[in-house]
Amino acid sequence: MKNDNKKLNSFTLSGLIIGPILGSGIILLPPLLYNNIQNNSLFIWIGICIFGFMFALIFGKLAILYKGDGGVSLATKEALGKKWQLLTSFYLIFAVLFGPVAVLLIAAEFLKIYFPLINVAIIGFCVYIITYILLIKEIDFIGKLMLIVTSISSIIFLVSSLNILNDVKSFDIVFPSIAYKEVGYSFLLTFWAIVGWEVIGNYSTDVKDSKTLTKAVIFSAIVVSVIYVLISSAIVFGNFSANQLSNFNLVYLLEPTFGNISSIILNIIAVVLCIGTLILFVGGVARLISSLNLSSYSSKKTKLNIPIGALNILSVNYIFVLTLVYFEILNISDLVTFADGFFIANAIIGLITAIKIFENGYLKYSSYLLLLIFFIILLNTNIFILSVIVLLFLFTYFGYNSKNINK
Repeated sequence: MKNDNKKLNSFTLSGLIIGPILGSGIILLPPLLYNNIQNNSLFIWIGICIFGFMFALIFGKLAILYKGDGGVSLATKEALGKKWQLLTSFYLIFAVLFGPVAVLLIAAEFLKIYFPLINVAIIGFCVYIITYILLIKEIDFIGKLMLIVTSISSIIFLVSSLNILNDVKSFDIVFPSIAYKEVGYSFLLTFWAIVGWEVIGNYSTDVKDSKTLTKAVIFSAIVVSVIYVLISSAIVFGNFSANQLSNFNLVYLLEPTFGNISSIILNIIAVVLCIGTLILFVGGVARLISSLNLSSYSSKKTKLNIPIGALNILSVNYIFVLTLVYFEILNISDLVTFADGFFIANAIIGLITAIKIFENGYLKYSSYLLLLIFFIILLNTNIFILSVIVLLFLFTYFGYNSKNINK
C-alpha cells in the first residue's frame, strides 16, 4: 500500500488541478473569445465558469464515491453497466489521443521565438520528453512542483487583472448583438477551459482521504473561476488602445504591471502550464487504460505505481500524431476539435451516471441542466466527430458480447 506521506494533500492536489485546468486555455481562450465576440465574451465566461463549478462538484463527488485508477468510469460501471464504462473510457481515451498534442503545439508556439528554424512539431516532441520524465516521478513530487508553478502563475494573472481594473474609472459597457451560432461556437470553444475535472477521479487512490479531494475540488474550482472572470473583465473594461483591442493578445494584460519583461513572463507561464495540463491528462488517462486490463502490457506498472505500459502506448501515439502535424496532414485546430467532441461525449455519460446515482438535490438537478447544455454544445461540433462518436457507441454497445466483458 502506498505510504500516506507520499500521497497528495489538499494543497498539492490543488496544485495538480488548478495549473493544468488553466493550462493552455487561460493563455489562448480569453483573447481569442474577445476577438470573436468582443464584450459579449464576459457573459460567456461567467456562464462557462458557473457550468464549470457545477461540473467540478459533480465529478468530484463521483470520484469520492467510487475511488480507483478508473476514475469516474467506475461510477458509470456501477450505475449503467460495464459496456457504458467501456464507452465513456473510450471517449476519454480518444480525446487524450489528440488533445495533448494540441497542448504540445501551443507550448511549442511560445518557444518557437527562441528556436525559429525548428519545426513546431519537433519542439513539441522535446516538450513531451520533459513531460514524460515528470510523469514517471512520484505523484507527490509532481503535486508539489505544480503547486509552486500554479501559485506563481495565478498571482501573476490576478495582480495583472486587478491592476488594470483598478485604473478603470467607469464600468459602463455596451454589448453588441450576437447570433445563436456565435453563442454555440463560443461555448464549444470555451468548453476547453473546464475540461480536466473528468480525470481528477483517476488520481483518487493517490489522495490521502475523501475530505482532501472535496476541499481541493472546491478550492480549485473557485480559483479557476475567479481568474477567468477577472481576466475577461480586465480585457473588456481595461483602457487598451484601439489597435490592441482589434487583435487582443494576453501580453497586453501583463504589460501595465510587468512592462518590457511581460512577453518573457507569458512565454514561461504558457509552457509550464501546458506541461501541467499534459501531466494531468496523460497521467490520468494512463491510469484509466491500466485499470481496464486491456492487455498485460497496458496494465504494467512501476514500483512507484506509475502505469508505464499505458504511458508508453500513449507516447507512441503522440509521436505518430506529431509526425502527421510535421507533414501538415493535421493542424492544431483539427486536434482541438477532435478532442473537444470526445471530451463532451465523455462528460455527457458522466452526467447521466450522476443523475442515476445522486439522490434529489443540487447535484442531481445540476446534472440535468449540464446534460442539456452539453448536448446542445455537442451539436455544434462537426459531422465527422459526431459520426465517430456514434460509431464508437455502436461498436462498444453492440460489438461486445457481454460474456466476454469482465464483470
